[in-house]
Amino acid sequence: MNQPSIPLPLARALLHPFYRLTFQRWLPWKVQRLLLDVAARTQPMPPGATTRTLWLGERRAEVVSAGETAGPGAVLYLHGGGYTVGSIATHRSLAAHLARAAARPVYLLDYRLAPEHPCPAPVQDAVAAFDALGRAGYASGTIALAGDSAGGGIALAAAQAIVARGGVQPAALVLLSPWANPAKRASRHRDLVVNRPWGFACADAYRGDGDPVDPVYAPQLGPMAGLPPTYLHAGLREMLYDQCLQLAVLLRRAGIQLRYVESPDLWHAGQVQAGLVRAAADSLEDVGDYLRRIFDTAKSIVS
Repeated sequence: MNQPSIPLPLARALLHPFYRLTFQRWLPWKVQRLLLDVAARTQPMPPGATTRTLWLGERRAEVVSAGETAGPGAVLYLHGGGYTVGSIATHRSLAAHLARAAARPVYLLDYRLAPEHPCPAPVQDAVAAFDALGRAGYASGTIALAGDSAGGGIALAAAQAIVARGGVQPAALVLLSPWANPAKRASRHRDLVVNRPWGFACADAYRGDGDPVDPVYAPQLGPMAGLPPTYLHAGLREMLYDQCLQLAVLLRRAGIQLRYVESPDLWHAGQVQAGLVRAAADSLEDVGDYLRRIFDTAKSIVS
């Protein structure tokens, strides 16, 4: 397989002006969504990747596979985008690279977006999708919840809800640069991808008329006890670094089995560029190795 080859300095130089143009609070959400979907066409898929459209709950989804499947298990992936933008299209390449690395299918969910559908709509969609996978035959401990940025926040909130009610449980959590507390204002003004004014607008749109300290809105304020093994990734130079570090502390205090990875090279949710940048592809390889071990353990217990 050909490896991504764009050097990190060149990737940063190309991405920064695009993100700076797109993620502006004065730019209509529909325009931001369109720009991101168009740019997503530049993200290569790995060889042999396949996609299939389906419904999970009442939302459209896409199952992405790449290469042979190593055994039982699947990943339910929630895309990032500040709870307001992003789509299946923007994260299809990431999902395909993750599917190849984990040797499991990845289900990308088209959850509802704010401001049209504020909290708790995306979390409800994620839980409904998880339940739909359970009804489709995935047993307890064989579905991992994953997401980047806002999608990481949704994945964490959904996992908390699923754990609290009992029944079929997630196998693992994968949180890539998660935005798990929109109520907390970042101390840094911007990073390569996002900026504070845009973040304020997204947080307000997602909150709607809700309570800013509601754990469904801000799952970092919610219960960590009982969560599944968790993979948490943060870039050292990203705006959410402090929040990610705090989340790692909270997970460890709760006794959660945690793999916490800090990257000096990758930007916020840089795994989206896995088809273009070697460091992003390597990051997803590490996530895939982690998930393989989790699924293999679940397989041996069931056997």
